[in-house]
Amino acid sequence: MKYSLKDILSGNVLSQDWFKSKYKLIVMISVLIFLYIYSGYQSQRQQRALNDLQKELLDVQMTRMTVNSELMDKSRQSSISALLQAKGSEVKENKTPAIRIQ
Repeated sequence: MKYSLKDILSGNVLSQDWFKSKYKLIVMISVLIFLYIYSGYQSQRQQRALNDLQKELLDVQMTRMTVNSELMDKSRQSSISALLQAKGSEVKENKTPAIRIQ
C-alpha cells in the first residue's frame, strides 16, 4: 500500500481495492468534519450576536435609568410648583396636609 505522489494526483489511488471497500467510511468522516467546522462557525456567530445583544441591553438599561431619574426629578412637588410659578399660573400649593376620611 505504498503510493507515490503521482498515483495520488492521477487518481489511481481511487481505483484500488482498499479504497473501494472504505469509501463509505471516508465519505462519512468527511461529512462529519464539515459539520464540525460548520457548527464551530455557527456557535461563533451566535456568541457574537449574544454579545451585541448584551451590549444593547446594557445601553437600554442605562437609558431607562436616566429617563426614570429625570422623570422623578420633574415630578417632585417642588419642581412642579416652581414650573407653575415660572409660567405665571395662579395655582397655589396647598399648605395644609390632606385629611384621610375614615
